[in-house]
Amino acid sequence: MRLTVDELRALNARFETQTPEQILRFVKSTFGPRAALLSSMQRAGSVLAHMADAMDYALDVLFVDTGVLHDETLRTRDRLVASTRNLRVITLAPAHSFAEQTRADGVLYLTREGQERCCDLRKSAPLHTVRGRYDALISGLRRDEGGARAKVAIFALDAEMNALRVHPLANFTSAAIDRYVAKHDGVVLNPLHAMGFPTIGCHPCTTPVRADEPERAGRWRHLAGVEYCGINPTDRAGGAQDIDLDDRYAAALRTT
Repeated sequence: MRLTVDELRALNARFETQTPEQILRFVKSTFGPRAALLSSMQRAGSVLAHMADAMDYALDVLFVDTGVLHDETLRTRDRLVASTRNLRVITLAPAHSFAEQTRADGVLYLTREGQERCCDLRKSAPLHTVRGRYDALISGLRRDEGGARAKVAIFALDAEMNALRVHPLANFTSAAIDRYVAKHDGVVLNPLHAMGFPTIGCHPCTTPVRADEPERAGRWRHLAGVEYCGINPTDRAGGAQDIDLDDRYAAALRTT
């Protein structure tokens, strides 16, 4: 089936008022193991992992280890592996170590153009190695993050991965995430969040954030105007493109 941008509008209208759990149940019933959760071991991904595990969803969790992550992030990954009942954490990695990349290309992240290439090599390229394995990719983007994400849809098209992007927390706020964590035991949280890091990336490009700053102010602080790495289609410029999915999804995705 060809899922078009126009059909996507109807799908989003159906789920705009649904809870994250209801959206995840729809993904489970529609895609089953052909869906995966993208997590960089931050709060939103941890909440989605907890929700999926609680509903006994045998879901793959894709984690990209860029080779320059904080130790706390890697330990959070390991804690999730040890605590989950239903999730399978799959670690993806770049083709070359950061030292090998630096010897070949220099210290890329010091310029805007270099940062884009560095993020592409160390984040996007590893994800592209599983293209075709999944038909839906779940991530924790929220509208209240601002910037390009202020208009993030619950369902979006990812032409590069030929997959449906699903954002169950699109309507969630940072305060709603805090309430979920407070209400539920067992949410595996990255300790960096308690150290002044509302969002977390690679350690050379992530700093703590003051209380009076936007939550993404600590990402690429040394590069004016850079907020995103580009691994999420929502954060990239350019219009959406149609995708091709198996015909077995047609009834669920096109029911009005």
